[in-house]
Amino acid sequence: MIDGSLTLMERGGPIMWIIFLTAWIAFIMLAERAIQIQLWIKQALHDQQGLENDPSYQPRSPKRRKGSPIGILLHRLNWKEIHTRSDLARQLNIQLTELMPKLEGTLPTIAIIGSLLPMLGLLGTVIGMIEVFEVIARHGTGDPMQMAHGISQALLTTASGLICAIPVIFIHHLLVRRLGFLMAVTEQSMLMLYNRHG
Repeated sequence: MIDGSLTLMERGGPIMWIIFLTAWIAFIMLAERAIQIQLWIKQALHDQQGLENDPSYQPRSPKRRKGSPIGILLHRLNWKEIHTRSDLARQLNIQLTELMPKLEGTLPTIAIIGSLLPMLGLLGTVIGMIEVFEVIARHGTGDPMQMAHGISQALLTTASGLICAIPVIFIHHLLVRRLGFLMAVTEQSMLMLYNRHG
């Protein structure tokens, strides 16, 4: 299987290696975000339940990557400056705006990689077709083996770019939806706190 993969990579040319490496980076980033978002959702649902059942509930202090966005927000609020509901609303909006990029993490980068992969495949197609035309220019149409190599390279890189891009874009979309759910849970919890505040 490894020999077959290496042969395929060699047939696709140097662009195949770039596509392969870029796709692996994207999948590693996707796995990291998926695990982190799932942990945040689990803790956020726990914190939301605690806030619903107990008005004095305090989310645990966030340490490194542990703790939900609810706990992070509550520990970032400057309670000394909060006297009215409008003060609380203003602080919550500021903290939510600052927190969002941290929650997104590498998701914007993954989206860029997902859109780059088909373009890398297209670049391989162009390079393969250039090889075909060079063979035609040197030998005419009398060397079908050389022409087939260039066409094969062109088609392999196009297919590889699309095959890698489709799961990256799909999983990215799922993670964006999960992040939206996490933000909805966080905002509902903040609304509970807002309604309780004098």
